[in-house]
Amino acid sequence: MPRPPKALLSREIIAAAALEMTGESGGFTVPELAKRLNVRQSSLYNHVSGRAEIIELIRQRLHESLAVRVDVTGDWADVIRDVATAQRASMAKHPWVIPLLATSPAGLDATITTLENVATVLSRAGFRDRDVMLAISMIDIVTIGASLDLVSPEDLYPAEVLAEATTLARVVRSAAAGVSRADAAFEFTLDLVIEALRARLARDGEPG
Repeated sequence: MPRPPKALLSREIIAAAALEMTGESGGFTVPELAKRLNVRQSSLYNHVSGRAEIIELIRQRLHESLAVRVDVTGDWADVIRDVATAQRASMAKHPWVIPLLATSPAGLDATITTLENVATVLSRAGFRDRDVMLAISMIDIVTIGASLDLVSPEDLYPAEVLAEATTLARVVRSAAAGVSRADAAFEFTLDLVIEALRARLARDGEPG
């Protein structure tokens, strides 16, 4: 008995094509996506409700690539570091998707599970609700910038620029040999963030 023909469309195929188009041009429309897949636009609506759901499918794919299992009984500082590190690595693979995701609300099947667990960990540690909300936003702020920096050139300042900026040239030379500038800056930022959050807990009289 012959095998059934390979499916021309699925939610996975649609999400993969949309992600590919976003990498090429910075975004997509449903008509453009239908043309890319060589199907009628109406065929897409047999699998997704519209562009918003396609964006959510992309978000899910990226979220799955984070491979972070948040231990809600774990140390809050370790959780922040682990989630931020995984999120940075995932975003760096698809930096062109960042504006698309940043302007679309998350759905229940995507990053919400991770964020709920992070919120639980921080709340149990003693952070006030408003600080928990801001800390979650801070993770996004840090990792979005860090993911873009990760795909930036290692040497940001040409020799002719450093020749005219003696103080900058001196501090650039102080960087440890063999250590990625982007990695070192990311770890430095996380250390400062965690130190600041520890100070916030102490200031509010909560256990650290």
